[in-house]
Amino acid sequence: MFLKAEVNYTLPMKANRITLIAQAVGMYLMHTPLYLFFLLEFSPLSGSLSIGFIKGLITVTFIFMGLLAPICIANIAFSVIAVFKGETDNSKTVRNVKLALIPWYVINFAMCAVMVAIMFNPFLMVGIPVAIAILMGTAYFYMIATSAPNVGYYLRKVFVKKEEKLTSRRVFTVICHFIFCLDVLGSVLFHLQNNKATIPPSTGKDSIESDQD
Repeated sequence: MFLKAEVNYTLPMKANRITLIAQAVGMYLMHTPLYLFFLLEFSPLSGSLSIGFIKGLITVTFIFMGLLAPICIANIAFSVIAVFKGETDNSKTVRNVKLALIPWYVINFAMCAVMVAIMFNPFLMVGIPVAIAILMGTAYFYMIATSAPNVGYYLRKVFVKKEEKLTSRRVFTVICHFIFCLDVLGSVLFHLQNNKATIPPSTGKDSIESDQD
């Protein structure tokens, strides 16, 4: 009975690695129609783009956004479970996913900058700010979803299992997970700190034995 419960709680933590990777892939797929739109908009074919084609690209983008939502929610849900029952350290996957998503965020901010530049068109004064708000809002939500596993793991270590104490260095690393750009640095530092914590410290006895050898 005890073994069964342990397996049930371990599997969601391992599944979290899959949902993290799935979120990263889905984010790039979500941007694909926008990439295509901007490439065509600034090409000689820009004048031939029909309203229907543009609406189709926007529709596909929103479909991918809708498919991404449950994956992001699953990441957050797994992280909440990790606070109370999780034992798996997913910081390596979090770090790798955040590093892989750097181009996605760079392009996302670039698209927002382009929208700001063309916002002075009187016909786009209303639509562009809404589009920017959606892009920035979803980008932050995606960032939180990829940060959640590390935050959940740390909360369990400190408040549930009491295996760690609150330190300024560790708290700073966790806070970085909630800030654009710094979240990548935070994930790298968090994984390094976890690795360092798992390395057993050398004892005086070991050093004496090594000297005798």
